[in-house]
Amino acid sequence: MKMNSLILLGLLFLTLYPAAVLGCLPAAPPPAPLPPIPSGSNISMSPTASSGISAALQLQTTAHTLLDEANEKGIDVSAISELIVQADALLKKAQKIRIANPIPANNMAREALQIYEQVISELEALLD
Repeated sequence: MKMNSLILLGLLFLTLYPAAVLGCLPAAPPPAPLPPIPSGSNISMSPTASSGISAALQLQTTAHTLLDEANEKGIDVSAISELIVQADALLKKAQKIRIANPIPANNMAREALQIYEQVISELEALLD
């Protein structure tokens, strides 16, 4: 009878103070820390920068293909080639800084996109 009373008293104590039981259990390891967010970055702009970069990459492929065609036909495209080099450099830098600085990366990608559009238009006119 005394044993039953002690068991009931223990169960009552555990229901009222469950933290006492948790204090006896081994502690779980702390969660892994999150990677630091670069200061001044705007995470919500990252998808916008990514889509701008993707669009520029598609036009980059088209511009390089048309440039190759013009070179094969012997057309002087040195001025256009310089524009493509400039756009390629902008796009490469935009890809490098996309995560840390998405707003400037998006601006660079848009500028490269405009150059590629201009170049594609000029090359298509030359090739027709």
